Amino acid sequence: MDFRCDCTNVSIGGAVQKPVLLKGFAGTTNVGYPNEDKNCASFQTLPKVVDMSLPDTLVARIIETVHMHKLSGNFLMLGRQRWIGTRKGVAAELLKEVIEKHLPGVKEDDLKNPDDDFAEVFFKVLGFDTVDSMDMSTFEGASVIQDLSAKLDPSLKGRFDVIYDGGTCEHIFELPKAYRNLDRMLKPGGTLIGHSPCNNWINHSFYQISPEMVYGFWEKALGYEVLHVYLQPLLPNFAKKIATTTNPNITGNRPRIKGELPKNSPLILNYAVRKPAISSKKKAGVYQTDYVEKWKDTVAK
Repeated sequence: MDFRCDCTNVSIGGAVQKPVLLKGFAGTTNVGYPNEDKNCASFQTLPKVVDMSLPDTLVARIIETVHMHKLSGNFLMLGRQRWIGTRKGVAAELLKEVIEKHLPGVKEDDLKNPDDDFAEVFFKVLGFDTVDSMDMSTFEGASVIQDLSAKLDPSLKGRFDVIYDGGTCEHIFELPKAYRNLDRMLKPGGTLIGHSPCNNWINHSFYQISPEMVYGFWEKALGYEVLHVYLQPLLPNFAKKIATTTNPNITGNRPRIKGELPKNSPLILNYAVRKPAISSKKKAGVYQTDYVEKWKDTVAK
């Protein structure tokens, strides 16, 4: 994920307070204010770091997804992800449990790049043959330079078995163009793993991505298989308090949350979708499900 903020003094209880540095939900240094409960989900820290990063919760979920669906081959991460790893509390426990289950004999230190703080080694340990990173700039040393809102370089078409969007596409104003470029870059049968901001990420990016995007665009319009969709709190102590959703393509209504989520915690939409092995030439339009159902009723009458 990509974290940024502008830090200023604020008034709390009538007194002007200066920001203080805290260990925040990104597993990195955040900015907060005194006289607040730093462990409370309603305490909103202002992230200070600007890097794409992989804290313990997201690392654990990636490991689970890769092993559950036996993913391998050529891997692409959008943005050059930085390694954060263990933070604290439940999230740290979750990562430890997942490593012991899926990567026996591997220590967390084995997952880090030895010479920098990026994450290529992590994905190589997971078993991918090649690991690339994509950006529109060379500023972090990405191996592939491509503007996802522009025409795709022909050499990238059908090149990757797995693409990881760990907080990139929501920053691209031409979001439909970016998503369609991801579709073009995936091989038939390839998988997209997404960790996208879903709720309580005001001013983080142009968009917050909802479950309806997964079901309405990837599944219904492009014919992808939905491997999983759920809402993942990013605050460390809520790492295991996930919730799933209903599928609007089955119910005919907008996705409904199944389960309880902590209040005011930043939520990640954790999803994985698989491209059809044989692509249909006929593509469906992209509409929200409940409107489609209402239009059907109107036509029927």
